[in-house]
Amino acid sequence: MTTLDRYLMGQTVGVLVKTLLTFAGLFVLVDYLTDLRPDAAAHNVPWTVVAQYYLYFSPHILFEAAPLAMLVAGLLVLGKAAEHNEVTAALAGGISLYRLAWAPVLVAAGFALLSFGLEEGFGARAIAEAERLERNYFGQRRDDPRGSQSWVNLEGGWTCHIMKYNRLANTGEDAVLHRIGSDAVEQILADRIFWDEGEGRWYLEDGRWVVFDAELNAILEDHRITQRPAPIQESPQALFAIAEPPETKRAAELAEDIRWAEGRGIPTHSLWVDYHVKFSRPALSFVMIWLAIPFALRLRRGGLAISFGASIVIAIVYLLVFSVSTAFGHVGQIPPVVAAWLANVLFFAVGIALFSRTPT
Repeated sequence: MTTLDRYLMGQTVGVLVKTLLTFAGLFVLVDYLTDLRPDAAAHNVPWTVVAQYYLYFSPHILFEAAPLAMLVAGLLVLGKAAEHNEVTAALAGGISLYRLAWAPVLVAAGFALLSFGLEEGFGARAIAEAERLERNYFGQRRDDPRGSQSWVNLEGGWTCHIMKYNRLANTGEDAVLHRIGSDAVEQILADRIFWDEGEGRWYLEDGRWVVFDAELNAILEDHRITQRPAPIQESPQALFAIAEPPETKRAAELAEDIRWAEGRGIPTHSLWVDYHVKFSRPALSFVMIWLAIPFALRLRRGGLAISFGASIVIAIVYLLVFSVSTAFGHVGQIPPVVAAWLANVLFFAVGIALFSRTPT
């Protein structure tokens, strides 16, 4: 590693860290003033809880801001080097543009891997904790947790429909469970269903459990329910796993939840898009450096204003392409892996094409 490599690496890392912290601070300030403060005031939320919320949410903020921060860092560092004729001197000294780009590209690759590792390591757990604080303290920021709920293809062939279900308490009213067997049909009507955390099972209260003969259309058994265990075995955590935001889970956990849903006939095309996005989003930092290098060498002069303006334009175009591709993926028009990676591939191809045509 040459002195020039160490210099460019140090400059890139320094600007990258400062840009990340700036973006994170701006997001927290704007989010608090425009969104969180009214709810915090309405519910008398202590400032310590607000600080906790943003502390847990900060890894996700940094993860989302990472690609744009990498783009800004690349534009600023290499643009400054070009403006001060450092790039010209290196090229005149026999250093190729590819060799010159080696240091910032290495930083971008390491940063992409670090972003993925941190998000998988504790980022998902942190955002899950932030979601918990949001549910518990900022009630109006969430929809009413009480509503109808249905689960199909449960263990033993059961289907469960609950007219009024409270996800916070894991209790429901007016539950209907049924199972169609080879020679009989079972149906359960209960006024109440609830999850007993201590025993780890569902219970039914005040209802009837009826078994019909499928061929004779006659009642074989009719039991009154005062309180008894329900026949479904899945826990609330398993039943609601695919309903939780993908960012609250690691990639392996999300894949496991998707396969669980597939085994019960639940459509999972949209979930597979979210799974592949977990890999494509960190990789975007590596893509952005290939756009930053040719733009920085072409812009040369202009400093922060030009670099930031170029970053915003590139980010808007990327988000547009990414949003369109993932939208098509979520509705099943294109394969999930294509939906998640299309924007990255297109921008990487553009970056390489511009880089190869950069005058030296």
